[in-house]
Amino acid sequence: MKADTDVDVLIVGAGPTGLVAAIEALRHGLSVRVVDQNERRRPHSKALVLHSRSLEVLDDLGCVAAVLEAGREFRALNIIDRGGALGRIAFRELAWGDAPYPMWLTIPQSETERCLEERLEALGGRVERQLTLRTLREVEGGVDVELLRADGRLEVCRAAWLVGCDGAKSDVRRNVGVELEGDTSGEVFMLADVTMESPLVDAEGYNVLAREGVLLIVPMKTPGQVRLIAHLPGVRPDQAPAIDLPMLQRLVDTRTGLPTKLSSLGWTSVFSPKHFLAKSLRAGRVFLAGDAAHIHSPVGGQGLNTGIQDAYNLMWKLALVQRGLAPGALLDTYEAERHPVGERMIRGVRRATRGLTLRAGAAQWARNRLASLLLRFARVRNLMGAALGMLQLRYAPGLAASTSPLAGSPRPGERATQQAASPGLTHRLRGAHHTLLLFDGPREALAGTEVELVSGLARTLAAPVEVIHVRKDTVPGEAHLADPDGAIHRAFGADRPLAVWIRPDKVVAFRGDPRATGPLRAWLSNFLSPQEKHRE
Repeated sequence: MKADTDVDVLIVGAGPTGLVAAIEALRHGLSVRVVDQNERRRPHSKALVLHSRSLEVLDDLGCVAAVLEAGREFRALNIIDRGGALGRIAFRELAWGDAPYPMWLTIPQSETERCLEERLEALGGRVERQLTLRTLREVEGGVDVELLRADGRLEVCRAAWLVGCDGAKSDVRRNVGVELEGDTSGEVFMLADVTMESPLVDAEGYNVLAREGVLLIVPMKTPGQVRLIAHLPGVRPDQAPAIDLPMLQRLVDTRTGLPTKLSSLGWTSVFSPKHFLAKSLRAGRVFLAGDAAHIHSPVGGQGLNTGIQDAYNLMWKLALVQRGLAPGALLDTYEAERHPVGERMIRGVRRATRGLTLRAGAAQWARNRLASLLLRFARVRNLMGAALGMLQLRYAPGLAASTSPLAGSPRPGERATQQAASPGLTHRLRGAHHTLLLFDGPREALAGTEVELVSGLARTLAAPVEVIHVRKDTVPGEAHLADPDGAIHRAFGADRPLAVWIRPDKVVAFRGDPRATGPLRAWLSNFLSPQEKHRE
């Protein structure tokens, strides 16, 4: 029997990662508590950019319209030095493929959190503030957590599962004894939000590769407001200078050589880039996500976006296991899939940070010339855009693998094709369900008995599954998706009858021939459970 618990999932931390986790828990039918030690949302915006893949996730969660309204399109990234332009990446001109949101979005983290919290409340959830995790202890069937309230009172909550989304100094991570692996760069950066008058194009970002040190100029939501992020070569972390307008004006004048006028200084910070990854993302019934799992420099704006996708990957799995609809081994795939993502992300950010903090004049000259050369090629710009936009999702084989693969893409473990093939397909994929697409071949249609056989197999599962027959004709009905010009067939590489299973996080999980149900049946037996199989 399952242990008696106060709640299915306790989420510690109400940043973007924790809020997405809470929304997903509710969408997948779990009870949830979200606690945060702060009195209110922090007004300072640590993260500023949402990428294409994250906007897809927020679309599925039902809050992308609010996020787009609260943000501002980041139109281009310019790479310059004192000699002029080295390269330019205009985001709308990149080859985004099927992405429904071919863009970067500038939005203060506080606004992202507001939109997510409003969505959480619309689903019946809420954030409980001024609650600090003191201790946690795993018990049979749950986790006992001691929470400290602002008035000094202690409360014990028993949750079936705990998800730590409480940032770089995670109390959850400390309590379960998970170590961080990595290093601190030793370099010093400063950050400042200011109003800037200049000849630079508004709503575009600038990476200034100056001899005195790199300067990043990031557009903010309000026209004329920017975030300055500057490397301070030779400065020790314990000797950071005071940041004020005169200091910033001198720095911008020196590094850009442009006529600028700074005013209205807002939030400032000094930091040394750290690059750490939690040794494990799971300790029994406790999981780590977001900054609690990976810490790195802000280069490329990857942190918040990676955390959102951690939560998106984890919560549907947690819900299936908690509800008895999948074997417990499904939860092992969270670390198997997301830990390598964190490793690759930190490796790339560390490499980029090292390139930006070169001090030797010859090395800086070579870096700038190489950037100028490479950015002339559309292929390089497209690869950079897809990588930073997090569209090249690819999980290693495991539960996201077919035992009978067919050639073609997207393959198991890759992000499912969406908008470019059919807006109707994107609409049908939205929601907390699994999706089974059954494709006719280009010259042959699946027989009705074959469709019914595979559909019946899917319906034996307790998990919600929507079966869609993608047909070349226009037969009406909820179980069909018309594809008269073959666009969806081409997008999925369906050059013969094909079955594609898409997970709730919109990742392809299986690809195989629907006329031979054995491989699909065998794969499902390891992935999802027939009704009543795991009920206690």
